[in-house]
Amino acid sequence: MTEKIDILKLTPNQHQALVCMFFAMLPKTDERYKMRNEYWEILSNRFNKKINTYKNHKDSFDPYFEANGRVGHKTNRSLKDQSGQAFQDVYDRYSQYALEEIELAVQDVIALYKVSDKNYMALRLTEPDTVHKLLAGEKDFVVDGVTDLADELKNGKVIFVALGGDKGRSEVDWETGFYAIAHVSKEPYDVGYEKNKRGKNYFKFNMHVDVVLDYPIPRSGFLKYPDTYDAAYIGLEIHRDRSQANSSLEDEKAVAIIRATIDCMPHMKEKFAEIFSDEFMQRVFGCANVLVPASVNYGEDLKSAINEQFSEIDDDGKDDIQYESYSKEDFLKEVFMSEDEYELLSELLLNRKNIILQGAPGVGKTFMAKRLAYSILGCKDKKRVQMVQFHQSYSYEDFIVGYRPTGNGFELEYGPFYKFCKQAEKDNRPHFFIIDEINRGNVSKIFGELLMLIEADKREESLKLLYKKEEFSVPKNVHIIGMMNTADRSLAIIDYALRRRFAFYDVRPAFNNSMFIEMTEKKESESLKRLISYVKLLNDDIRKDDSLGSGFEVGHSYFCTTEDTQIDKKWIKSTVEYEIIPSINEYWFDDREKVDEWSAKLRGVEND
Repeated sequence: MTEKIDILKLTPNQHQALVCMFFAMLPKTDERYKMRNEYWEILSNRFNKKINTYKNHKDSFDPYFEANGRVGHKTNRSLKDQSGQAFQDVYDRYSQYALEEIELAVQDVIALYKVSDKNYMALRLTEPDTVHKLLAGEKDFVVDGVTDLADELKNGKVIFVALGGDKGRSEVDWETGFYAIAHVSKEPYDVGYEKNKRGKNYFKFNMHVDVVLDYPIPRSGFLKYPDTYDAAYIGLEIHRDRSQANSSLEDEKAVAIIRATIDCMPHMKEKFAEIFSDEFMQRVFGCANVLVPASVNYGEDLKSAINEQFSEIDDDGKDDIQYESYSKEDFLKEVFMSEDEYELLSELLLNRKNIILQGAPGVGKTFMAKRLAYSILGCKDKKRVQMVQFHQSYSYEDFIVGYRPTGNGFELEYGPFYKFCKQAEKDNRPHFFIIDEINRGNVSKIFGELLMLIEADKREESLKLLYKKEEFSVPKNVHIIGMMNTADRSLAIIDYALRRRFAFYDVRPAFNNSMFIEMTEKKESESLKRLISYVKLLNDDIRKDDSLGSGFEVGHSYFCTTEDTQIDKKWIKSTVEYEIIPSINEYWFDDREKVDEWSAKLRGVEND
């Protein structure tokens, strides 16, 4: 029996692949085959691709299903090489499913993208429980308490999500700003379940989150992008935002927001390309006016409005924003590390300039990296802390500088590390550049000629950049924190250049840390205590395994919950089934007996 295809867990590219594979499975005599052009037209309208593109993708699938009676694109090239990784993934995962099951999933896909218009929505979230779930990584939400624009909330409608809330209220413990892209997964329902003070009917709708940003971008983060001004709940507010939670968002504003976001987080462009059409992304990279610097004089009225909204921003572009303080003591409360370990780690970072936090998944490396930077800065200054993620396709051009296509050809575009170093040159205070999954990229190629300049004793020496022939140096006040998972089997061999230029610090599970023990005691859950005791025994077994070792241990962050989190059977089951057991299956894929043994022990906790 196969698992039902949940289209909400698939990417937009995989949705398109599923539709094409479905029609490839059908012979021409099947009545359903006649629907292909209608379905492709719906996809074409949503993703701005030619209908013939989907026909070609279907043809690529044809040779894999002999029952259809068609040759299709019979070639020695793989499905991946012909149509892309998403098409190969869909075939590998779903080609053996019953045709009826695939048909149901395809119908869901078509219903999702059958949208009457292309305008977007902006949504402001302020309810603490919902915001915390989003920050915790949940993808599916019921949005309630809505009174306006029910007719526009069609299935598939793209939503720009901003985190709002009055920072003066104690329950608002998050940073506000633009944070996610989602879409409507269920059109408005339960209309009139309650009325607001003005007598308007409340309704609900469901949304699915497609992508989240590294951090919320506040309104001030869009200051130098005038085309984003008055984008509801996101851009600089020149005219007052609408009071309700949701608002329409014009195409031009959406393009400008995505362009500004990519400028801040270049690695997000691939994720956005999966959501938005090719035409939309071409407009994104063809917009020059969104890059006008903030120092340009736009006229007295606009300047007055800006100064009124952000009175703390000086004319030279520097800000006097009072960031939330963050000390060593705050670090030790949140990160389960002894004071001696903290002193060693912070001293290592400041002296060596470059460190790598290495450890198994779930030991809190990303959380630790940001908090370590904040503790040294003395505050949560996000302007002096930036994070990117390396991957196999990440390049020098993405990271430093390179030519990028525009509407009129190619234009030299600077990457995040170049911009960060230029920012640090103007400010003597420490700056921290964080690189997640640092071992997944080709470090030598990504850094290029700058690989030498990041060495502690080579700081402020200069070399000419590959493209611009500009003399460039890495400031002394730039510190690099890399992170890598030791449990990643595919990346066992680490580039020697990486080892020579970075100090490596092992991050281990903190189950025996006094602060962690105190946190678990506060939960007053015997089930949680039993689960942790089993995981500690599991880690002993992992360490003793010659093919694994300490780098594969289960981390403590799986058990770090908010004060509001209720530890019940549902929570225990979710943690065991979807966090721990998948890791065990991967570690001991060739030892089914051991997997079954530990799975039974862990599942036994929820049944106690």
